[in-house]
Amino acid sequence: MFESAIHHQQGKGTAEEKLWRAVIAKTLEEWVRGPLRYSRIAEEFLFNDDRDFRAVCSSAGVDPSSLRRRLQNIRARGIQNEAVQLRNRGQKKSNLPHGGMLRQQPVSA
Repeated sequence: MFESAIHHQQGKGTAEEKLWRAVIAKTLEEWVRGPLRYSRIAEEFLFNDDRDFRAVCSSAGVDPSSLRRRLQNIRARGIQNEAVQLRNRGQKKSNLPHGGMLRQQPVSA
């Protein structure tokens, strides 16, 4: 699923570019579907790590600014959908932080 989003020129590129595109695709998969720990690590890399993110994208033949902009749009839509779902359920307050992911609520004993 994510590999097709990264491979805008299906089958083109060097073996190294294909390898780095697979790394990006795996990171996207972990961000969306992975366990919470891996999802947070992936999100940190995708949205806050400028040096390594740019290097990986460059090695993959992907424009880092364009990819990050598209990912920010996806993240914003996801949060917007979560907020609408919470309002529709009648909750007064959202647990959505400004930055992106849902906050962990403390467990009451």
